[in-house]
Amino acid sequence: MKVFLFAATALLCTAASAQDTDAPILFTNVNVFDSSSGQIIEGGEVLVRGHLVSEVSETAISVDGAEVIDGGGRTLMPGMIEGHGHVMLASEPVTMLVTQDAFEQGARAAARAQAYFEAGFTTVRDMGGNCFGIKKAIDAGVTKGPRIYCGGASIGQTSGHGDFRMPTDGHPRFDGPEFSGSANRQRHTLIADGVDDVRAAVREMLFRGASHIKIHAGGGVTSFTDPLQAAQYTPGEMKAAVEEAERYGTYVATHAQLNNSVWASLDAGVKSIEHGLVLEEDTVIRMAELDVFYNPQAYLALQDVSGNPQFQDPIQQGKLALVSEGARAAFELAKKHNLKMLWGTDVFGGASIFEQFRQEFAFRDMFFTPTEQLIQISANNGAVLALSGLKNPYPDGALGVIASGAYADIILVDGDPTQDIRILMDTDNIDLIMKNGVVYKNTVD
Repeated sequence: MKVFLFAATALLCTAASAQDTDAPILFTNVNVFDSSSGQIIEGGEVLVRGHLVSEVSETAISVDGAEVIDGGGRTLMPGMIEGHGHVMLASEPVTMLVTQDAFEQGARAAARAQAYFEAGFTTVRDMGGNCFGIKKAIDAGVTKGPRIYCGGASIGQTSGHGDFRMPTDGHPRFDGPEFSGSANRQRHTLIADGVDDVRAAVREMLFRGASHIKIHAGGGVTSFTDPLQAAQYTPGEMKAAVEEAERYGTYVATHAQLNNSVWASLDAGVKSIEHGLVLEEDTVIRMAELDVFYNPQAYLALQDVSGNPQFQDPIQQGKLALVSEGARAAFELAKKHNLKMLWGTDVFGGASIFEQFRQEFAFRDMFFTPTEQLIQISANNGAVLALSGLKNPYPDGALGVIASGAYADIILVDGDPTQDIRILMDTDNIDLIMKNGVVYKNTVD
């Protein structure tokens, strides 16, 4: 898998060039968004040395030999973080993924990563897919793209949400891995049944380089063989996954749409609930008490079911209708009980679908202030990344903040997103993109 990803991405584009010198970079005349407090530092200055932020000040910073970028009153904010992405699932329709040539998958993944990056997303928390190769290619400068926190294959039971075999495929246990379908064989998803198999699957992903682990605790909209209401994985299986992840210093996130699977996930010690759009209030209260992260998606759930571009099959639309009915109440309960809200889209599919993923800003606008969304997409998402602990692939600094010692992942926005979050939906409003102290885009006059 790694070899063809390198080859495919190399054909697409080369890495962006670094600055001509290693001189410090000084941003002046910028309104700095402090994602920790939600406040704006008006007329601030930010000094970058190497790949880290060195200083943030409300007054002038004096440094010899710095390259000065006058922001002209624009908003300087942390590079955005996609909290629930699928870089490898860049095909349209979904069935293409399970039959697609692996070289084509790699090429599409490189294009998807670059599209994220050009939209101002300097980090993606990948929640299912064999993204290790594309992550290494980006880190090595073969192609430009965001940092990727790769969970690897999402792990699930036979006939669960992660079981994307075709009807003619075999089962990895009964028929051998080579007959178990493309998604399982290529490790976009991984079928594991029983405590021992779950432990082995988690250990395998950690060996491959996973920064976190994702398991399926309940039914999902995309899959065809599992009812949405179905509880998946026994308490023992889920606890085994959590134990193995914690032994390596990281955490487990679960796909869990309904109340039963969310409650079971909390029992097992899971740290992040992905989706969770049909919830009862006592479950939300428990989530708050346990201080878990909550990562719902408004765009997928609240748009018109019949026109949802990601779910056109009648089976999918039937399940999506159930999710849509509960989604608005779930968002309102989350806000009422002050859950630690992440910002993620769960977007997958072809380019025509991906073009719409920033509609998440508009749909969340019904529930959250612009500042609340900005905190979600920066500081909160950065905090869940830090849970990777010993498996953190980028341990030198914090992400999602502009502060001394943090990674210099920064965007410069033409306008004030604390007043109008929707300006982040237009790439033309992002005048500068910096990752790891390197400027990849600069259209500042």
